[in-house]
Amino acid sequence: MASRSDAILNLSSLIKGNVDAGDISAEGLLMPDRATLEADGLRLAEPIAWTLHIYNTGGDDDYIVEGSVEGVAKLECRRCLDEVLTELRSDFLYPMLYKPGVETLALIEEEEDDDILVFGKPEVDFAPLLAQVFAIELPITVLCKETCKGLSVDGVNLNEHPDHVPDASNEQETADSPFAVLKDLDL
Repeated sequence: MASRSDAILNLSSLIKGNVDAGDISAEGLLMPDRATLEADGLRLAEPIAWTLHIYNTGGDDDYIVEGSVEGVAKLECRRCLDEVLTELRSDFLYPMLYKPGVETLALIEEEEDDDILVFGKPEVDFAPLLAQVFAIELPITVLCKETCKGLSVDGVNLNEHPDHVPDASNEQETADSPFAVLKDLDL
């Protein structure tokens, strides 16, 4: 399956209310365009795998979309700034509403704090939503390994150059901290 920068689905069979049309299901690989990646703060190691299932809830213009996204994001280690490949997966479910005239798929926050997707054309590009759902799953920080030594004050990666690790005299400076008395506090 080739990766694409869009995830366009034609929902005309659902909009027309054709009962025999059934639900719409699709899957693919998404490599969002540069603008989407920058807007969501994403760096990807590979395309995002996605699945979507859209069905009518029984009303005239009310639908449900459920799906999942998974892939590998590139993040920086919080200590040494090395690149860390992080696997992510997210499942989602959103109500959808058809409102003719709406240009692109939009996520609207309702008064009851529920989010609803609004669309106005039969062909809907789900790529921005998929990228955003994936970005929401990004952890705030990651470590390359639990024993990461970080960077020296000179910016040297101490994992690669252990000879730059400060000696024990710096530990005495830490002990002189006003917060040092709290280290043995048992809560």
